[in-house]
Amino acid sequence: MSTEILDKVADFISRADGGEHISVTECEDFLNQVPSFTDKHTIEDTRAYLDFLGNPDENMKIIHVAGTNGKGSVCSYISSILMKAGYSVGMFTSPHLVKITERFQIDGKPISDGVFVEVFIEMLRRTVEYNSDKGNTDSFYFPTYFEYLFFMAMLLYDVYPVDYLVLETGLGGRLDATNAVKKPLVSVITEIGYDHMQYLGETIEEIAFEKAGIIKSGVPIVFFDKRDESTAVIKKRALELDSRAVVVESRNIQDTRRIEDEAGNKYIAFSLNSLYDKYVDIRLSTEALYQSENAALAVETVGILRGLGTEISELDIREGLLSAKWEGRMEEVRPGIYVDGAHNIDGIMAFLESIKNMNCSGRKLMLFGIVSDKQYKEIVRSILEAREFEQIYVAVLETSRSLSVSDLKGAFEDAKDELGIIGVPVKYYSNVRDAITDIITNRKSGDMVFAAGSLYLAGQIKGML
Repeated sequence: MSTEILDKVADFISRADGGEHISVTECEDFLNQVPSFTDKHTIEDTRAYLDFLGNPDENMKIIHVAGTNGKGSVCSYISSILMKAGYSVGMFTSPHLVKITERFQIDGKPISDGVFVEVFIEMLRRTVEYNSDKGNTDSFYFPTYFEYLFFMAMLLYDVYPVDYLVLETGLGGRLDATNAVKKPLVSVITEIGYDHMQYLGETIEEIAFEKAGIIKSGVPIVFFDKRDESTAVIKKRALELDSRAVVVESRNIQDTRRIEDEAGNKYIAFSLNSLYDKYVDIRLSTEALYQSENAALAVETVGILRGLGTEISELDIREGLLSAKWEGRMEEVRPGIYVDGAHNIDGIMAFLESIKNMNCSGRKLMLFGIVSDKQYKEIVRSILEAREFEQIYVAVLETSRSLSVSDLKGAFEDAKDELGIIGVPVKYYSNVRDAITDIITNRKSGDMVFAAGSLYLAGQIKGML
């Protein structure tokens, strides 16, 4: 590690000791530099550092959530149910949409800037102490960006304890930093699909193996039976570890429909045959049909918690699901303008299915942006093939990972040629702000706007609107 970075660490600590104000922006700017001076560590390294911190996870009641799509929504639903039951709940998720403090929540609210900075500085102190104890002179151990945030979460919920901590993996599961926790109460695996293949594998079986890495000996695992290939892998791993497997199937979810009350509020309603009870007319405050699956996973998870002695009533479950909101997932940010974080094939297909039957008296318009390491050609083809949109606006995202205008244009033009599509105009923009401004300016009465393709896109739109 360079002397410059070590000097920055020392400067942060010195300023904190002197009572000087330190902003969240300064902390985040430093964290954004982390990839330039450290590499991902092994899970053994992560466990060693967690042990140095005193293994705070051992005093926490943790629900550990992995999967390709729906992790954040499942975390939100579980947290909301527990809060309705009167418990204090911490939630650690990623990524954030607008502000980094969103990743750390207590009772449904992001932590304050002051608490974030406090824990950030404490992590710097602990890291300096860790290297001193190890006698590191030639090399200085420093956590990666996500590892640092995970360790911050462990310190945060140790200093500000909660009854339950809902912990979302960052990437994969087996080698994810969060998998350093020793004994969660229950593990959850959401839908498994194709994403991050450069890290997790090219097949569903390989990806499922990485996700199933969060299964712990004797700890119940709840998962959604979406694909035979992933189900077989998860069941095999659960059997090896004597972990009780609770499977949620599509057939357990019935009569899924959109409803609107007299006040104009829109919901998804469905019935659920869970392992423990039958629920009729469960309501979710969303128009995303796919959320019924994530809510079902949450219901089965709290069912296990009930079996472990957690007092949760059926009313808590119903009201918790109804009051839960997860930003950036078919979220109506302005009347008729929706943002959805769908960023892989399965997510986009679920997004398209959700909007298919939404009542629209005008045109359906789409704003699309995506990063370069996704299956963007397949995603673009799926969007065009659905033939849901009369106009598509395509924008470069404010991240170095974004596709360029030329790559975006090439993907759309190639897909249009392949599908024989002529009548759908596509406009290209060098940034999201110009695109959303053009959409709002030219939008007609009754038009609906849907933005999807990346959580970066969802966050940037929310930050602008």
